[in-house]
Amino acid sequence: MDRKQMIAQHNAIKSQLQTLTNAVDAYSTMFEKNSSSDDLAAVGEISQCQVTMAESVKQMQSAIYGPLNMVMLHYEECLRSSSLRTLLEMGVFDSLPVDGSEMSAEELAKKLGVDEALLVRLMRVVIPTFFEEPRPEVYTHTPNSLVYLEPPLRANFKMMYDEICVASTKMSEFFKKNGYLNPISRSNNPYTYAHDTHGLSMFEFLLQDPVRFKNFNEAMQARSSQTSLPYDLFPFKNKLGEMETTDETVLLVDVGSGIGQATLAIREACRESRGKMVMQDQREVIEGIAGPLPTGVMGMAHNFFKPQPVKGALFYYIHRCLHDWPDSDCLVILQHLAAAMTPGVSRLLISEIVMPRGPVDIQTAWSDINMLTFSGMERSEKQWRDLLDSAGLSIAFVHGDGGGCWFRVLEVVHK
Repeated sequence: MDRKQMIAQHNAIKSQLQTLTNAVDAYSTMFEKNSSSDDLAAVGEISQCQVTMAESVKQMQSAIYGPLNMVMLHYEECLRSSSLRTLLEMGVFDSLPVDGSEMSAEELAKKLGVDEALLVRLMRVVIPTFFEEPRPEVYTHTPNSLVYLEPPLRANFKMMYDEICVASTKMSEFFKKNGYLNPISRSNNPYTYAHDTHGLSMFEFLLQDPVRFKNFNEAMQARSSQTSLPYDLFPFKNKLGEMETTDETVLLVDVGSGIGQATLAIREACRESRGKMVMQDQREVIEGIAGPLPTGVMGMAHNFFKPQPVKGALFYYIHRCLHDWPDSDCLVILQHLAAAMTPGVSRLLISEIVMPRGPVDIQTAWSDINMLTFSGMERSEKQWRDLLDSAGLSIAFVHGDGGGCWFRVLEVVHK
């Protein structure tokens, strides 16, 4: 680096430090103003400040590292993730004391039955980001490592690394061989190429392996701090409270419900509304739900590529499912829902990211590339409107504009 480049980097660091300081101050002010409020707009303002602050941190890192070290950063990110995945499988996270007390590398290696030298080498890469080393080769947990003891978050990391990262490493090779076009086939995309699925989609491929499929379902329980849940964004209690219903009224059909955490929360919030709610997902998912469902909630095995069996429900809602599929598959799903909806009565709620034009925060951006690996996508409002129009549907209202980031609930009706 010559003197001119050094001066430019120094000035960039000072400038970015001021930007970061301003972002932290804005977050602190907004947090102190709204931290005691449950209002969606207030929560959204805090969330947006967190996103801005996180983006400023990344720009600060870029200024400090400079162009050369930003190239080397790819090594850091890749090898830290692979080391962390190895340590997780090795058992380090589960073996270190959760009370924060120390354990030496020698003791830890003996407890796990692993090579001490290997353990030390792997731990160097994840300290201090994930673990602490208060004394040489003596380790303790941190909040960033303890979070991996939560089953959904552990499963989410394993899915990211085992399924998506494998696909991402083959992405450039896939596009070089297949042309640089958006993937539109569930059976021909970076994921199916990398995992050699022999014509199966990612979901069909996962179903063949009970261990990986179980991990996928557990991962889906994890929720990002930047994606609001649909029952936070849509006023279910108010809407259902305005309607005359009976015990036989189908209040809600949760399409692609997973194990039903959203349905159960909505049922609890709307317990004064008479009627029932239906959770729909693949048979393996519904049969895997532990414990009895509460009164007024029923599970139903259903493939959303088949006609919707529940007709005339007040609300059908599909949360973070359509982004998994290309337009051609989404159209089939939407047509089945449109056919089941009673015009003037039924509403479809689509709970997804609505991509803006121009810059977005990094989490929204990588979420879209995550979907790309298996032919899904995060759609813009225009893309949503075009897709719905082709299914004979239209957007009546967009909920969540004050909710921070780009997560929305599209309230959809017949055209």
